[in-house]
Amino acid sequence: KVKNGYLYTGFWNSETGNANFVCLSITDEDPAQSKESKCASWYYTSKGGFYWAGAYVADDFLLVGTDDGGNGYTSQTSRLLLLDPATGELLDSWDGLNADIRSTVVYDAGTDAYYFTSKGGDLYQVRTNEDGTFVKGSLNRLHLDNGGNDDNTPPMSTSTPVIHNGRAYIGVSGVSQFGAYSGHNMTVVDLENFSIAYTVPTQGYPQTSGLLTTAYEDQDGYAYVYFFENYTPGKLRVLRDKPGMTEVDHTYTTMETYNGDSGEVTIETGYVLFTPSGAQAQYAICSPIVDGEGNIYFKNDSAYMMRLSSRVTALEITRQPERTVYEIGETFDGAGMQVTALLANGMTRDVTDYVKFTAEPLTAEDTEITVSLDLT
Repeated sequence: KVKNGYLYTGFWNSETGNANFVCLSITDEDPAQSKESKCASWYYTSKGGFYWAGAYVADDFLLVGTDDGGNGYTSQTSRLLLLDPATGELLDSWDGLNADIRSTVVYDAGTDAYYFTSKGGDLYQVRTNEDGTFVKGSLNRLHLDNGGNDDNTPPMSTSTPVIHNGRAYIGVSGVSQFGAYSGHNMTVVDLENFSIAYTVPTQGYPQTSGLLTTAYEDQDGYAYVYFFENYTPGKLRVLRDKPGMTEVDHTYTTMETYNGDSGEVTIETGYVLFTPSGAQAQYAICSPIVDGEGNIYFKNDSAYMMRLSSRVTALEITRQPERTVYEIGETFDGAGMQVTALLANGMTRDVTDYVKFTAEPLTAEDTEITVSLDLT
């Protein structure tokens, strides 16, 4: 996290070792050096350290969670720290939380509260006072669900909650972190009642945060949340939701079949938008990233970086080629031509560099040239 010219990040050594959360100035003291040593402006040491734990940083305080300092997922010893961002002074802490906190702390203005998840299987909600302390009694804990009902295989979550319109969207692990269809799910939480509205099964654990878009709410009233799952092939799933729903939209799911202990099992899972294949199929521990044109960017353990774009509905010649008259036997020259793709999401894109056309000598019968998109 970067705020007011400073970078805030944490370190991790081992489950039980000490490690620091630090504040670093982003000022480049020696521009002539591409690599240089830098001293922390301050640091805070905690047993277990800070693994994936992202901070919420305001002008006068920051919030960050710690690991629990022990092995496994059952120690009630993790903490939520409230630190002074200028000095690192501990202003307040909430101790005795359930196992490692490995999500980022996020703020929701609608509920005026902060949210984070834990590997012990909980979603937490907390509020702060203006004087830099926690509101007494404001910590709420919601235990998530993976169908196991066993503290030894908790519904752990490292997924940073996505908050919108009184709902929280979270990826949750099954009873076996890397066991297919073992209870992994996308969970929807009703924040008004602070209860689970419903869950949607997935093949693997959606371990990172989701990506939410409101682009279609004016059309159909739904928010759409995109999650990758950390299991080969690393499917990209979409959850369609709006306030008041208490079960998944059954018109927007995917039926999947797998071999269970008692034979073949078919279940209704979260809608699959994209499935990597071949060399690109791998575990995915990446949050989807989107640009202004609606392209989704991601990478997975295959070491490929990929882009998923909106469907092309038509091609349009938006500038004619410089040459339009030919003799028999000559070949078509596309110089000067511009081709624009019309996309299903209403956007357009210049695809001139990705089109193909015939390279064969022209005959007297050739009165038009076919231009097509080549993305191979």
